[in-house]
Amino acid sequence: MLRRTIIKYCIVFIVLFSQSQYAASKPAREEKRKQELDELQKRFEWWPTDAKPGPVKDEEHGGYWWWPEIPGKIRPWGNRGYVYVYKIIYDYKEEELPPPKPEELRPSLLIKKIIKNVKIYFDFDKANLREDAAEILENAIKTLRRNPQSSILITGNCDIRGPESYNEKLGRRRAEAVKEFMLDSGISEKRIRIISRGKLDAVAPITDLVGMQKDRNAHFIIAEVEEVMLPYPGKPEIEGVKQIDERKFIIEEERKIESEIKVSTKEYTIKKGDSLWKIAQEQLGSGHRWKYLYELNKNRIKNPNKLKAGQKIIIPIE
Repeated sequence: MLRRTIIKYCIVFIVLFSQSQYAASKPAREEKRKQELDELQKRFEWWPTDAKPGPVKDEEHGGYWWWPEIPGKIRPWGNRGYVYVYKIIYDYKEEELPPPKPEELRPSLLIKKIIKNVKIYFDFDKANLREDAAEILENAIKTLRRNPQSSILITGNCDIRGPESYNEKLGRRRAEAVKEFMLDSGISEKRIRIISRGKLDAVAPITDLVGMQKDRNAHFIIAEVEEVMLPYPGKPEIEGVKQIDERKFIIEEERKIESEIKVSTKEYTIKKGDSLWKIAQEQLGSGHRWKYLYELNKNRIKNPNKLKAGQKIIIPIE
């Protein structure tokens, strides 16, 4: 009996000892992993550069192989190697600069490590921050303060409605609203970069109210960002920002955060003498939006020029 009791306690002690050893070794493993990632990043500090030819996409393994033959003017040659990056934004200041010449060196952004990925939404045709975005922005500021080497890249976006020129300005105002919040909270302007995409990335049709709400956003990432001069690559197949997703192990932490989606509608009963123009003017503030109203109610309205009294249609609340 005594022998069994001793064996039992020995087993318990061994289990507890093993668990404590595992717990103690966890921080050490994490620290070792961090050191390995830092060493890996240092191996590729030579890239990007303007040496030629540029990196070649490795379709099988991801990343880029590179073996330059002509030295660059602004950076050394570097060595043939495997390049690990998360995202490249070429010519990110194109709105502020004259049109680029072929192969001209242009300010570009190299994003090495994403810490937080955040999206907040805006009301229709508005650029003011909503209350539901405040907590998300406050948390983003805390992350920036905990990571002094990180920067914030803000992209303003709009839904598909309206002309491109107007939406480009609206997208910039949305990005600027986030920037002002950061500045008012003591974040250095040197750490903040903004881009407007207008409606270039909008995907939702006007019949998709939830989708259009998602398209009206300011998307920003807190990341380790380096501004570099890269040769102008020409217009990519899809106009705008060129994103390259690579090996995930250089990302220390990535969290996608979004503010609340706000979409609501109300029913309207058509009255005698009503027209879509009149309803749009009364309910949406402009008769010119009658086409939008018609698109939302195509399944209910057979002829937009002959409305049936007593019929119910949907009016978006924006």
